[in-house]
Amino acid sequence: MSWAYASFASTKVLNLVAIVLVARYVGPAEFGLMAICLAVMGYFEIISQFGLGAALISARDRLEETANAVFICAVGMSAAMAGLLWLVSGQIAEWYGAPALRDLLGTIAIALFIRGLTSVNSSLLYRELKLREKMAPDIARGLTKGVVSIILAMMGYGVWALALGYLASAIAGSLVLAIVRPWRPTALPGPAMIRHVLRFGIHLIGAETINSTPRLLDNLLIGKILGPAALGVYALAFRIPELGIKSFTTVVGSVLHPVMSRIQSDPAELRQYFYQSLRYCALLMFGVGAAIAVLSAPLVHVLYSPKWYGMIVPMQIVAVAFAISTLNMVPGKLLKAVSRTDLLFKVSLINLPLFVGLIVLAVPYGIVAVAGAQLVLAVLRFIPTFIVMKRVIDVTFPDTLRAWPPPSSVRASRRPEPMPRCRSSPALKSSVCSPGWWCSRPFI
Repeated sequence: MSWAYASFASTKVLNLVAIVLVARYVGPAEFGLMAICLAVMGYFEIISQFGLGAALISARDRLEETANAVFICAVGMSAAMAGLLWLVSGQIAEWYGAPALRDLLGTIAIALFIRGLTSVNSSLLYRELKLREKMAPDIARGLTKGVVSIILAMMGYGVWALALGYLASAIAGSLVLAIVRPWRPTALPGPAMIRHVLRFGIHLIGAETINSTPRLLDNLLIGKILGPAALGVYALAFRIPELGIKSFTTVVGSVLHPVMSRIQSDPAELRQYFYQSLRYCALLMFGVGAAIAVLSAPLVHVLYSPKWYGMIVPMQIVAVAFAISTLNMVPGKLLKAVSRTDLLFKVSLINLPLFVGLIVLAVPYGIVAVAGAQLVLAVLRFIPTFIVMKRVIDVTFPDTLRAWPPPSSVRASRRPEPMPRCRSSPALKSSVCSPGWWCSRPFI
């Protein structure tokens, strides 16, 4: 997890530095156009991935055949989605009344296909937990994006500095990934394996599409109703919370999935691992979220010019929302690990009307109201996810609440005697502790 976080955080730090510098040459309206592109791209990217990488990570046997099937499906889906995005770019540009969106969307659509070519390479690194090696492609991606965007912004390319930097980062990251974890297809997969991979992904793609709605639909509606300039400010309000919180949850989730997949056959160990993962994530991220909320104003005043000061209040709210959303990440990864993506999809269907309703109601009142809707959604999403998870693993709500106490209550509950009761975990070469106890040995 440390290597994974170092890899992801280094990319985000490079990205933040680039954004701060580019923001001196590019205005909020141009950032807003790029935010619209990325929001549209987000839906197409989810469909192009089709949950295929998760299917490879969760595979118990027939790994090479599964990898071949994932490659065929990933390349086909990414090519289809890139072509579709190019075809509809004109209609999207017309709907927003921004002709520049047509060429922008057509350009960044190429990144969909490029990333599809190395989807197996990336999934194998996660499955094998070789996350130290993942630093090279991540740094290459972040460094390329930053350098290209800064140079082009200084040359006066405006929004194209952001778009071309995005495309260049996809190319650089995929090239280095293919070198770090080489893999190529060995044979055509059988129809049965392709059907298996697609069945696994069909529920996951639905769940991820719906769960991404609060983060993508808000951008689309703000850009349409409030305009690109307001969207540019709103989009940059997410940058620091994404670096401090979202990057952590993304990395932890990428590690929890393969680790939980390895111990999925031992319900007791999986349950203990769930409690401990929830505890450590909550202890870390609740504190980070509070710190970002408090420091938002001085950070924005130091890093950005006055035209961006409108992001301060949304950033404070988003930081708290991201911290709370940590509680939704751990149950979701557990359901993926035990191949119950169908339950994830059902939970997402339950949440969909709430997601859309709150976002639609909040947008006319400004970006602060939209950030507040994100906070409400982060709180409400945990309840249905937990209820569904109880069908898979024997967890209780009181134990779950005890698993993420605030730091003060954890310190108060620590006892010198008796010593924590730990048992060895051969699968992880670690120790797993009883809920409510701290162990002197690492649990990962």
